[in-house]
Amino acid sequence: MYAPAVQRAPVGLLRRTAVYICLILMGYLLQVCVVPRIAIRGAVPNIPFIIIGIITVARGKLRGFWSGLLYGILMEIMVPNVLYMNLAIYSLSSLFCSFPFADKSVKTLEYERATKSNRKELAPWIRTILCILMNAAVYEIVHLTYIYLGGNALTVGHFFRSAGTLVYTVLLGALLQLPLRRILLGPRLYSKQMVSTPVVFQKA
Repeated sequence: MYAPAVQRAPVGLLRRTAVYICLILMGYLLQVCVVPRIAIRGAVPNIPFIIIGIITVARGKLRGFWSGLLYGILMEIMVPNVLYMNLAIYSLSSLFCSFPFADKSVKTLEYERATKSNRKELAPWIRTILCILMNAAVYEIVHLTYIYLGGNALTVGHFFRSAGTLVYTVLLGALLQLPLRRILLGPRLYSKQMVSTPVVFQKA
């Protein structure tokens, strides 16, 4: 008996690197050129964290961290705000938020199978949304903390703007994750896989 099995087409190192760099640059250009024009009452989506969340779940913790570091450097140099704030938040948040949401490595899966401690993971699209949400929430919390420590009183408008930014970021991330994951992982391949049928014993 055969059942369809889903696999990914092999992707070369050069293509993976080119796609990775293009996504990073695209996210940066969208954030500085397009996002300010689509603000809704001061709330703007955080495109870099959308890209970071998608890369983290699709390609693992290390690439997610490097994505955050690159975005931190770009935002720190080109769009300076509080000194070293972007560099610290983008790199550290992408690192720590990747642990609960990134795909497990082969060694981890083998160890869990050997110890019979493997647990079911959430679907990749759910983990992507949660990763984007956590990263964006960390950024907004730190941003509000800087405003408060700077001697400015926090108003209801600040919290509404932060909440709107989180909702805007998550909704846009939910729309973008499917095409971007397809670009990162390559097209799907369907192949037949042999599945053994259960043996049924009957009384003579």
